[in-house]
Amino acid sequence: MEKARLFKIKAILFDLDDTLYEEMQFVEGGFRAVSSFISENSNIHRDVFYQLLLEVLEEHGRGHTFDIALKKLGLYKEELISRLIEVYCTHKPNLLLYPEVKLVLLRLKEMGYQLGLITDGNVQVQRSKIQALDIDGFFDCIMFSDEYGVERRKPDFLPYEKTLEKLRVNPNESVYVGDNPHKDFITAKKLGMCTVRVMKGQYKQTHITEEYEANYQIQNLEEILNFTFIPKMQKKFV
Repeated sequence: MEKARLFKIKAILFDLDDTLYEEMQFVEGGFRAVSSFISENSNIHRDVFYQLLLEVLEEHGRGHTFDIALKKLGLYKEELISRLIEVYCTHKPNLLLYPEVKLVLLRLKEMGYQLGLITDGNVQVQRSKIQALDIDGFFDCIMFSDEYGVERRKPDFLPYEKTLEKLRVNPNESVYVGDNPHKDFITAKKLGMCTVRVMKGQYKQTHITEEYEANYQIQNLEEILNFTFIPKMQKKFV
């Protein structure tokens, strides 16, 4: 067992999207809001535009979904893109946590652990997600990396370091739980944190090099309740 694992764990830090809830809930809600807006301002039925957005997302991934969809329908205007982004970002989301999450957070709080949340993305959007999920009361520190600039998103060191500083714990006294192997774990590991990957969301089938992979993989967040017995956890990679 690695020496760092001998330290007493005092804090558990979580990612938000696809770690505590399925992010496609927010995406689909935003698409519905955008589709209603298009329907009100054109002769395109909202269901038609909504289905088109899903198809574009599936084929091209994120980044230019609205651009591509509007061009397919001959409706593209640069100023319209800005308006659709605004509609998407400001819609009121209706979100549900993964079924086990609330119980896990409650148990961890009862066990005396400090809890932190680190999330990337538009601050207004991320705040609305947290409000919709009604989870802010669980966390001793919530870190919005975009408050320091988009260049400070994970895997930048700053959000991890700021969160640990606010919680007053050392990296080797903490666990980081996320889902995205492209950015969630590499920096946390460099700092000396133990890392756990929840195999859910859009990256659940993604396999990546050991440098970027978490120390441990779990299928369900409830397994994290065994984290003080990390040597007994299955699917150890590092």
